[in-house]
Amino acid sequence: MRKKLFILIFIFLIQGISTNMHHPLMPSYVKHIGVPNYMFGFFFAFMNLGTMIGGPFWGNLGDAGKKKMVVILGFIIYGVNQALFGMGHIFDQWILSIFRLVSGFGIAAAITVISGEIIVVSDQGKRARNIAYGAAALALGGSFGQFFGGFIHTNSFFIQLFRTDLFFNALLFQCLLNIALAIFVFFFFKPEPVKNSSNKKRAQFWEGFKEIKNIGPELLFFLLSLTFITVAATNVDKYLDIYFVELGYEADQLGNFKMIVGLVSLFAAILLVPLFMKIKKKLSLIAIFQILSSILIFIVFRSKETQFIIYIYSIFMIYIGIKAIYAPLEQEHVASFSNENNIATTMGIRQSFYSIGTIVGPIFGAFVYDYNPLTLFDTSIIFFLLSVVLLLVSGLFRKKSYISNQFKTTESYK
Repeated sequence: MRKKLFILIFIFLIQGISTNMHHPLMPSYVKHIGVPNYMFGFFFAFMNLGTMIGGPFWGNLGDAGKKKMVVILGFIIYGVNQALFGMGHIFDQWILSIFRLVSGFGIAAAITVISGEIIVVSDQGKRARNIAYGAAALALGGSFGQFFGGFIHTNSFFIQLFRTDLFFNALLFQCLLNIALAIFVFFFFKPEPVKNSSNKKRAQFWEGFKEIKNIGPELLFFLLSLTFITVAATNVDKYLDIYFVELGYEADQLGNFKMIVGLVSLFAAILLVPLFMKIKKKLSLIAIFQILSSILIFIVFRSKETQFIIYIYSIFMIYIGIKAIYAPLEQEHVASFSNENNIATTMGIRQSFYSIGTIVGPIFGAFVYDYNPLTLFDTSIIFFLLSVVLLLVSGLFRKKSYISNQFKTTESYK
């Protein structure tokens, strides 16, 4: 089991690198191909729409016993469409958006299946810790990927050897890395067999989506809170990139910042998550984290421009640490509503609610940021606080369910 867990975390690490290399290039790429500024948000939204669609589909297919095939296809689909997205000199903005849509559909396969597999191979007592390690690997890989993407785009050695100053070549490099990861998965990924053979009879495209109607109110409101949190966090993360560029920083400087973010996430996941996992009232803890996030974002983005770089490397890092702790708490809570035979489907549904946030966020943010950048970050604060309300409602349903079960238990003894 330990070897399997190591391989899964390693896949997440390389996935983080291979799927984030283009992020520091996006603000410059949008300007380079001459599309409207709002397309920056739309390109991310289309990808996340694909992820939302792909989550239940790939999760259901994985629970049908085809996990390895699902992950391999996912990486190949993502990589090829990223290369096609780099052809902005040939295709218009809407064809490029379709490539992003298909990219998102592909990468949902790996996110859904690998997340579920980490849970399946983990003992109950170590589940949250291992989820945290997976999330940390993905975050660290993502940060290094953004650093590496900015580095190869500006480094003279890579430019002379591979002409990575050309956006297409940089995205082609990303494509090849994803195909290499698919080859690694083919040889080294050994998924746990699905014990419930009835799942193998329902691998149709729409079956994963049908499971959404079976969600109880407690989980539903929790997933809705996840959507609101994701809207807020996505806008902070994505539009911080543009804000950096508008303040005069280069792609490699943005990449360096993202690398520090990854290291902070790794530190929080390894050292702090085990401590917070000992707290019993995790739903309350998640709510407190969102309140703290709203306060920290307000302080950072309402600071003077001359103080911004200081705040972003200090106060903002506390927010990053909170994000890193929240992720495994949230995923473990969702996983508690499933069993090992439908874990991929459940995580696929969770991925869809997460993706709704990553769709709504960039589209909403595109217009708000164009109006006023600070207003965008203020709306993120509002979304964080609204998520707290949804978490409280989820908690009320949990309490109601607990009381109902206690009453039934008492009645059975009469």
